[in-house]
Amino acid sequence: MTPAPPFTGRRRLHLAAALDQRSVYDAGEYLAAARLAERGALDFVTADDGLARPGPDALAVLSRVAPATRRIGLVPTVTTTHTEPFHVQAAVATLDWISRGRAGWRIEVSATEAEARLFGRRPAAPADALWRE
Repeated sequence: MTPAPPFTGRRRLHLAAALDQRSVYDAGEYLAAARLAERGALDFVTADDGLARPGPDALAVLSRVAPATRRIGLVPTVTTTHTEPFHVQAAVATLDWISRGRAGWRIEVSATEAEARLFGRRPAAPADALWRE
């Protein structure tokens, strides 16, 4: 049996919590959950989003959370299929600015006809084609 190689670098487990509360429209609930995650030494929180689902906008929620937290990373889901790239860039960059460099971005695509109809510019496409795009 070969011995394990010596530990040569620092390995770190990153812990996160999802702030997904689809039926909650009070910013205080999201803020309390993010502060709890920060006190619990988690590395970041995520907020799910989707064009056809109910609930507040993930970027907007985390933009509200940003000035009230100090250390925790903020990672919203942002759908890119029907959104112009410069809008996504500006929104995520704004979150990064108001959080003092703590923003991330979880990419999602919109593959349903219902989501495509919200924009009316192009029909829905298969998810694998959208990810390649």
